[in-house]
Amino acid sequence: MTHVLTVIGKVCPTEHGFEIRIDEAFRQGLTGLEQFSHAFVLWLADRTDAPGTVPLTCPAPYTSSDQGVGVFASRSPDRPNPICFSAIAITGVDLKIGSITTPYIDTLPETPVIDIKPYFPASDLVSTAHIPAHFSHWPMSYEESALFDWSAEFR
Repeated sequence: MTHVLTVIGKVCPTEHGFEIRIDEAFRQGLTGLEQFSHAFVLWLADRTDAPGTVPLTCPAPYTSSDQGVGVFASRSPDRPNPICFSAIAITGVDLKIGSITTPYIDTLPETPVIDIKPYFPASDLVSTAHIPAHFSHWPMSYEESALFDWSAEFR
């Protein structure tokens, strides 16, 4: 089975954060997004190894553990299908020029965007979530993550 993904835009750094610039053909899809505070951006990790050639395990990617993990237990962009997602805070939506502004998104400049989904607490917030013990010092919210030293967490 083959599926074709359509790139709908790209991530662009700005002086005050980032813009997700949506191609003209898809701009009407932004209608109503300005009413949300957060969204998920699905993007392609287009600068990784070719799909199918990536290992299914990551050798100890985190400084808090010496254990390797499977790719599906990591956020590595090196995956069988290089589809990644990021939660973003929405600080502006401009339907006319097709842009979403956000203070931060964890992608590289010019990263291709394939979809955007609004954040709904009723379906996206998991109040009983748990994580491995060696991540217990990590922030428990998106907001707390902004102040956390993520550079010390990865090898």
